[in-house]
Amino acid sequence: MKSIKSICLTVIVLLTFSTFSYGQVSKLKTTSYSSKYKINDYRWSEWEEWQETSVLIMFDFDKQRVTIFSKVTQIYDIIENEGTEYDSDGDKTLSLYCVDKEGLTCRIRLVKLISQNGRNQLYVDYKDIKWVYNVYSLD
Repeated sequence: MKSIKSICLTVIVLLTFSTFSYGQVSKLKTTSYSSKYKINDYRWSEWEEWQETSVLIMFDFDKQRVTIFSKVTQIYDIIENEGTEYDSDGDKTLSLYCVDKEGLTCRIRLVKLISQNGRNQLYVDYKDIKWVYNVYSLD
């Protein structure tokens, strides 16, 4: 009887954990991207023209990882969730401080532009280059 209780408890714990894990993965799909680079200590280039793209982006909060499945897969480990901020237009920004597979730090920002009909964008910001994707949720 004790082993049946133990098995039932184990099954319940595993089912609960698998449900929790499933809920911690979010998927986005890109429609276009743009980039800009640092010209010198005081100036950035203008954003490049938007280019069409269709790339899967996965947020796995259980593994504290963001993966962008572009031509070269980009993997970012989340060091710190810096929280969510709202600007004066009501636009919402979730900021994540990350490190890439080369050991370089960057910031990934997921922005919901309420001021632009709720358009969503994902920014990857390094010290000397930035790129942005227009995205929508697959969930």
